[in-house]
Amino acid sequence: MRVFKFFFSLIMFFTVFAPVSAQNTGNAGANKDSLLNKITDINARLKEISIRDTTKGFSAPLKIDTAYMYKIHRANLQPPRDENGLLIVKRDWVPFDHYKSFKDTVIFEPAFLPVVFDGNILPSQLDLGPKDTATVQSKPFHLISPDSTFAPMLKRAEKIEAMRRMYYMNNPQRIKLNALEFKGASVINEKVVEQRNPWKELITADNPVELNTPEIEKIRIKPVYWIKNGSHKLDLSQNGFSDNWSGENNFNIYSEHKANLNYKKNKIYFNNQLEWRLSIQQMKADTVNKVNILDDLFRTYSSFGVNAFKNWSYSSNLEMKTPLFNRYNVNDPNKVRQRAFLSPFELNLGVGMRYSKEIVSKADKYRKFNITADISVLSLNYKYVKSDTVEETWFGIEKGDKAKTEYGSTYNLNASYSRNRYTNFTSRLKYFTNYERVYMELENSMNFKLNSYFSASLYLYVKYDDNIPYDRKDTKWGYFSYYQRIGFGLYYSW
Repeated sequence: MRVFKFFFSLIMFFTVFAPVSAQNTGNAGANKDSLLNKITDINARLKEISIRDTTKGFSAPLKIDTAYMYKIHRANLQPPRDENGLLIVKRDWVPFDHYKSFKDTVIFEPAFLPVVFDGNILPSQLDLGPKDTATVQSKPFHLISPDSTFAPMLKRAEKIEAMRRMYYMNNPQRIKLNALEFKGASVINEKVVEQRNPWKELITADNPVELNTPEIEKIRIKPVYWIKNGSHKLDLSQNGFSDNWSGENNFNIYSEHKANLNYKKNKIYFNNQLEWRLSIQQMKADTVNKVNILDDLFRTYSSFGVNAFKNWSYSSNLEMKTPLFNRYNVNDPNKVRQRAFLSPFELNLGVGMRYSKEIVSKADKYRKFNITADISVLSLNYKYVKSDTVEETWFGIEKGDKAKTEYGSTYNLNASYSRNRYTNFTSRLKYFTNYERVYMELENSMNFKLNSYFSASLYLYVKYDDNIPYDRKDTKWGYFSYYQRIGFGLYYSW
């Protein structure tokens, strides 16, 4: 039984599989030709798909190179190669990747947009100047190739602009749009979104303090045209000597007061200065006079002018001065007065030009230099002696006369220099001449401010007058006379 089953299986195997094996062996060549035909049909189909119209369906084509090479590899075919061994694959130009879609996008060519007349007839790079062809290079030099920049795009834009210009110049009747009509058109509102800054939120307080600006009543600040300032000085000195010591006991007081009142508006100015100084001395040796007056002067100086140009102005000035107290000689039993109130009284009036300039240091605002010069080409000088006991000839007045008037020129120079806020030097020069005689005053003062209330000073006053009587002329100094003083005391300015 078992032997029967073995032979039956062997007979069935040869009956079924032997014809099939023979048929496959006979048709091997035909199957290979059929496979090549199928590969050729696939390549043709892929090529047809790669060059299809992309406007239908709004879908970008597949890349031919990937699919083509994949099929060649599966068919075990050798693709052609170039002389460098690189594969030669036919590939059509595909502008976009296969995964891009343009269903919501409209692609347009700028050259085919509607033509709008903008008034530009001449080209933007029109050059009417002569060209020297000898100096023009045949090929310009570029560090970077123009193809790698915006040069091709700009060249295309210029070409399109030239096409539009040529079109509306040759066909003006076909232009329907004008750029001037768009100036009044509505503009789309733009909303600027501020970039979020996380640091700003970290620095900002949770509950910021709100400050409300209080309502303040508005007032009009009136301009200040008048400026006031001044200074006061008081020096005291006392000298005492024993009987066996050579010298005279004395007590000195020096007082000086100055006040300035100046007006300035636009080009007009009006300056006024008031000065009074008094120096008295008490000596034990002077048995006739209780006190002796060394220096006594009350003086005013006013200047009115209009600015002309730069530091120059047209000006007129008036100076008046007189002593206030009687002055006698030391131990004079006759008590002959040398000076008295309005004896003499001097007045000087002049018209001319004024030069004024102030230089302030950039390093220190207290370091400054001021100079003022009054040049009065036309000047009047008047002297008057009121007291009958004062000899009028001492002041250049004729015997028996009370007054004298002279005409000439007057020059007043005032200068001051401050090294710092504690040191100050002032100088005043007055020069008058009637072209026959000369009268001059020179006053110099050096002040050292120790603090707000104490100061030390050096003072020198020099006078020259060649109109005094000859018998009063000094044998050593001639027509010169001077007065000098060194002081220390109280000082106050405002």
